[in-house]
Amino acid sequence: MRTGQTFTVTLIAAMLFGIVLSAPASAEGFDLQKADVRDRMTYHRSIDAVVWAMPLMNYKFYRDALIGAGVKANDVGYFSKIQDWRFQTATPNNTTPYILTWWTVKDGPIVVEIPPATKDIGIFGTIMDAWQRPLDDVGAAGRDKGRGAKYLIVPMDYTGPLLPGAMVYRQRTHNGFAILRPIIADASPENLMKASEYVRKMKIYPLGKKQETEYVDLYGKLLEMTPVLNENTFREIHEMIEEEPVETYNLSMMGLLAKVGIKKGVPFKPSNDLRAIHAKAAPEALEYMIKEYHRILNPPFFKDRKWSALMPPGAVETDFSYEFASHFDYHARGALYYAVISSVKNYGGATFYLDLAETPDGEWLDGGKNYKLNVPARVPVRDFWAITTYDLKTASYLRDLEPSSIDSNMKSVKKNADGSVDIYFGPEAPKGKESNWLPTDTNRRFFLLFRAYGPEPAILDGSFVLNDIELVK
Repeated sequence: MRTGQTFTVTLIAAMLFGIVLSAPASAEGFDLQKADVRDRMTYHRSIDAVVWAMPLMNYKFYRDALIGAGVKANDVGYFSKIQDWRFQTATPNNTTPYILTWWTVKDGPIVVEIPPATKDIGIFGTIMDAWQRPLDDVGAAGRDKGRGAKYLIVPMDYTGPLLPGAMVYRQRTHNGFAILRPIIADASPENLMKASEYVRKMKIYPLGKKQETEYVDLYGKLLEMTPVLNENTFREIHEMIEEEPVETYNLSMMGLLAKVGIKKGVPFKPSNDLRAIHAKAAPEALEYMIKEYHRILNPPFFKDRKWSALMPPGAVETDFSYEFASHFDYHARGALYYAVISSVKNYGGATFYLDLAETPDGEWLDGGKNYKLNVPARVPVRDFWAITTYDLKTASYLRDLEPSSIDSNMKSVKKNADGSVDIYFGPEAPKGKESNWLPTDTNRRFFLLFRAYGPEPAILDGSFVLNDIELVK
């Protein structure tokens, strides 16, 4: 759902509940060059507020989209087939179907039951709080090692009874969620059916109140999970501040939020002038995070190449919280969560990712131009590799376009005589190269992710080198 659609839905809700709404504010209503120092400070603080709140906004849009699709708290949403561009969230893959769920521990502990892996189906993913800080991974890469387990998630101040045999975690926020994937050999109808049957063995329920879990097939549904950054973002932030406890390390941020009209326990009623500042600041925050993520935070992974690691320095070392002993780097955290949704407790064992958003001369990849990428032969992976295209602005799939990925398991992909693979990107497929082509939108910038499934040491230490993308004229 884009900006205009968001306002339309909000307007309908307002009519139903008797809320009075003003017309959308215009960014042109605020001129930074003519503003006094107080308004300039409000503008810059507003940018900071959005960057700080980015992981929380990811959660809110994720949850709200699931609610819109019929997935309530403690329900399990899943894809009966591989998801397509309608799954609008940050950098998803389309090689395995997703499992999406959420809960709250505000009223007490929640139990998440993960079934054991079978000979055909495993599971991969992470249980997180609303700031996307990982509680733990599940499946073979997690604490249960594929044997299945009951995960008991309790509030921070909980002192009540536990569940015998369960793995216990304290959740720092009221809200929590999990993004999981069944691991299957391929996307054949048989394996997808087995994955759906596996999903229906998952259970989520309040401790001591085992209820029937509902399962919702999300395939074919439009899920608008990418945060739309505009003046309404500040109302969204206020809503989440009202829902969640304020942790000590965020007290200074509460002071900053108060300066931009957001106070816990106080209705959000920005003036027209403040709304104009918000309308100007939110898109600027997005541009800041795009540049920080793709050009500043992530150093080149290979010498003399534009490829960089998906996870910037500091992410893994702090369990994705960016809470260092000496400081809290929420700018880096915000930029990371522009590009991804979901953290991971144990990164790098099963998968490894690389990011490419620029040409060798430093230009953003342009959907109106044509490019070629040569993937060398014998990529050092135990399983397979994949290249996926994403919209630079939303970090999600390019809307209305298929396919968005090419991987080394695809029998239709043509190889060169030396075993390498040429992949083409552009508005139209080069003649005779259709099977090796990924479409782009002439009006959108884009970027690529290279995924290595079962990475060997040669990928992790950089001794294997990926080529840069080439502009085709």
